[in-house]
Amino acid sequence: MKPQKLSEAELASLSGLGSPSVDILAQWVNKRLTCAHCKGCTRKCEVLEQAGLDIGLVEEAYQQVAGRSDEDRPAAVRALAQGQPEMFRALRRCCFCGFCTSLCEAHMLAPERMREWRDLFIEAGLLDPKDSSLVMVDNEWHIFNAYRAIYGIAYPEFLQLKDVAEQGPGKVDTLLFPGCSLVSYAPLVVRELGRWMDGTGVAWAMSDECCGSPLMSAGLFDRAEALREKLFDQIRAAGITRMLTVCPGCGEEFAELAGDEIDIVPLPEFLLEMAKKGNARFCAQGTEATPAAEGAADASLTFFDSCHDRFDRRHGRAIRRLLSLQSPGSARLEMAHHGKHTLCCGAGGAASAFDEDISHKRVWRIIDEAQATGAHTLVTACPTCTYTIAQALLGKEGEQPIENRHYLELLFGQTIDWPTVFSQLESMWSGEYGPWLAQTFF
Repeated sequence: MKPQKLSEAELASLSGLGSPSVDILAQWVNKRLTCAHCKGCTRKCEVLEQAGLDIGLVEEAYQQVAGRSDEDRPAAVRALAQGQPEMFRALRRCCFCGFCTSLCEAHMLAPERMREWRDLFIEAGLLDPKDSSLVMVDNEWHIFNAYRAIYGIAYPEFLQLKDVAEQGPGKVDTLLFPGCSLVSYAPLVVRELGRWMDGTGVAWAMSDECCGSPLMSAGLFDRAEALREKLFDQIRAAGITRMLTVCPGCGEEFAELAGDEIDIVPLPEFLLEMAKKGNARFCAQGTEATPAAEGAADASLTFFDSCHDRFDRRHGRAIRRLLSLQSPGSARLEMAHHGKHTLCCGAGGAASAFDEDISHKRVWRIIDEAQATGAHTLVTACPTCTYTIAQALLGKEGEQPIENRHYLELLFGQTIDWPTVFSQLESMWSGEYGPWLAQTFF
């Protein structure tokens, strides 16, 4: 967590101590953590630059409207959006990636504040949650479980969290959380991973639920929190003490909620730990790697880090070490922006729902930068990034500029068939389930 300014209540409490030295120190801290409008964030983000904004100005506007009474606040937000349309447009185009403030000396927290703006927009009637109906992952049906139901994707061979929660503690101690994209669109990868987990001797179960990130992007904080609490009620009931997260975003969301209660471990760290113990054969016995995955694993690699992994880099570091063990002879090339300086794939913050062009530009910025390394394969940590890049590449005619693989595809020798996934996502609306889908979501 980055340092934050002292609140008015905290300042008043310190002032009550009657110590001039403490008062001076508190004032110095707040001055140090106040935006100086240096425009460093503006130069790093086209959304801010085009609007002539910096995060400090965004923060000042937020403080002006957020402090209003419940009755006055919606009107104040609408007035701001009308009077400063460039700010409203910038706030809606934000991908929550945090690149703009990654080096901010005043420790401004762009992603957190931008999410809170979405909450204000909903309250003011400027953002309709129904626009995100497909990814309302706390509803009975959403795009991920509807896709799985229509195409018969399920994992009955593995213990499920909801079942072990009903049985009580003692059966498992580890939860595998693949995340909504991977568990829906990459069943071959998930099954191969599950078979490998069975061979480790770890007592584990899996969940096909979502971490609630789409709800957060829509500004539905209460619904996201309720969804996660429901999940963690099951985790507590099952006596689980460790969660393995595939997606860095899931890991970050869960760590904020229950990081002091259970051990939130990036899956690549667990895989690396098992490899060091001699379990470095990730493909199950009798399973052959597909030619595409096998070829990519032996080729030169470059890595696209998740923006959720920006600061602790646990996923990125472990993935690089894993693939170094898997393919010691392959070249590993770094993109110009990586680690703390990684960019956004364009999917964050559901920005494409408001401005499809900004997402298109951002995903191709990643592809072009990866291609500039000369690598054969672009390796992703976040399944949503993998999905977004695959969708962009699928729309390009002719030879693909670079291979796009999630790191689990390379480790477990199974490729995600993205052309089939996108074809099925489209055809499900016109097939026999089309009327039901339309009625359910619209």
